[in-house]
Amino acid sequence: MTSYKVNPTPTANFNRYEQRHKPVKTTLMSYTDRIKETKLCWLGLAEDAAFSGRFPYVNWLGLNEEYSISVPLVLGFSITVLFLQRAASLLPWSVKTHESSAQRAQHTKVLRKQMTPIGKFALASQTERNQSIITFFIALSNKLGHQPMGLSDFEKLWKSRIKSEKRHERFGFCVSKTGGYFEKLDKSFHDYASDPPHPDSVEETKDRIVDFLTSPIDVHDKLWQVELSRGNLGASGTILHSDELKDKGHNSETLALFRNHHCLCDGVSLSAAVADLSNESKELREKILNTVEIYKQRILRTSFIRRALSFIVGSLTYYIFGSIVALTLQAWNMVVSSNPFEEFMKRGSSSERSVSWKYLASVEDAKRVTKSIKKGAKLNDLFVACLTSAIERQYKSISKSNSRIGNKIKEPTSVNIIVTTHLRGGIILPSESIGNKIGAFAVTTPFKSKDGSSIKRLRAISKALQLMKRTPAPQISYFVTSFISNYLPKYVAQYCLLKFNCHSVATISNVHGFPETIHWAGNPVEMICAFLPLPTGIPIGIVVTSYNGRIIMSVDADASVVPDADKFLQWMVEEYETIKSEASQ
Repeated sequence: MTSYKVNPTPTANFNRYEQRHKPVKTTLMSYTDRIKETKLCWLGLAEDAAFSGRFPYVNWLGLNEEYSISVPLVLGFSITVLFLQRAASLLPWSVKTHESSAQRAQHTKVLRKQMTPIGKFALASQTERNQSIITFFIALSNKLGHQPMGLSDFEKLWKSRIKSEKRHERFGFCVSKTGGYFEKLDKSFHDYASDPPHPDSVEETKDRIVDFLTSPIDVHDKLWQVELSRGNLGASGTILHSDELKDKGHNSETLALFRNHHCLCDGVSLSAAVADLSNESKELREKILNTVEIYKQRILRTSFIRRALSFIVGSLTYYIFGSIVALTLQAWNMVVSSNPFEEFMKRGSSSERSVSWKYLASVEDAKRVTKSIKKGAKLNDLFVACLTSAIERQYKSISKSNSRIGNKIKEPTSVNIIVTTHLRGGIILPSESIGNKIGAFAVTTPFKSKDGSSIKRLRAISKALQLMKRTPAPQISYFVTSFISNYLPKYVAQYCLLKFNCHSVATISNVHGFPETIHWAGNPVEMICAFLPLPTGIPIGIVVTSYNGRIIMSVDADASVVPDADKFLQWMVEEYETIKSEASQ
């Protein structure tokens, strides 16, 4: 999060503070609000990624602190963490983790960078069944007579755009055997990359994706992997609009299938790497910087009295009362909620997954539908409503086909869904390094009653999400996982992840895309699609992104709960069409 100077305060108390503390007082700025306020829409879903427009009084120095970490919150949690750190040092297992001075001296010779707390938690909380591995693919098309991008071309691109950039230096690291640190590697590009035969069908592509999601990565050897293949356009099934491209003279495709361990970085960081690999990287960076500068100038014109009042009222309502609400809802959901799919999951295989990807709608069409439903509704509300409908239909389908189990379970009226958010507004500035800056919260979403409508459910979900927007729940989850990963043993992290998910059925993540086509080495990128690693105890993972004006959905699910991922996404599309139809009446 970037700081910006403001004019000195006229009050005596603040003057005395400024004399003792130089430089001039700074403020924290939320990236998503900068983009939203200046109406920069090139990031597609930027205004919805961190649930913007949260609370009108949280406007310290004129800035809307969506999910950004502010001074009061940091001070309060810092004191708590220091106290818990001291208490944890007295526990029996803490004694075993202490190193001698000789060992520490030896480590300082080879260890280069400390892991983020979320990275440590990703390592500690993963299980054999649920690996913390992010998988995504980039699909490019090639016109007749044009040379498609090969492995050697991609190697040159990677070395010039990623390996040479300090912000991406983590791609050249591994996890040290002592844990908690990254260690510099001396590996060639071909230790990470390979060029297998191109998939001949969409089923073969899905099998490769499932293998990437479920096969462990030796984090002490490397943290990422890529497979690059070339073939006939439409053969892999990754480009959903391949027929349109064939009519325009395209005849071949290139598929780049990636995977990386979550301890390396999150999805927003990967999106930044994809942008830096593109021919348009310079323009994309300039758009971010120009928008930040414009918003900075607007903030400096805001009166001091308005900033001070916003800070006082916002701190009391958001950080104090909001924390009470967030913790209360978390405790309530942990006690009273249940996952109706748990019995089905127990009977499933430890490795079987079902994956799929599909277009939902155009970005502009989805925005028009959302705005017509409810004032203040966001695209994320729409996505969660579509997901809830698909979960409801999936439960009825699986209960009918497994009547022995379904008859023993009371039909649920609602389910919990984990919503992940990026603490920096879903954007990484050009000067910032990749990493893990994510939080999450659980929200209860209702099933549709017999006489209920899809719009009525969407409004109820929007209201529930707006309540969570007024709390610092994502920051709380970030600090809790940070403490667990830093000071408690591995089995505690796995237990906490299982219990703190509030018996949720699914998790959903929204990653920024690009409004127009980008190019790698002159070749147009046609599809960008990511798959969420399933947390322990949660059978369904959804990723929503936007690219070239279209909304793309993907699902990674436990096959014992979602045996047909294609049908599951189709149910989400059908719910969207139902909402659209009801909104037009």
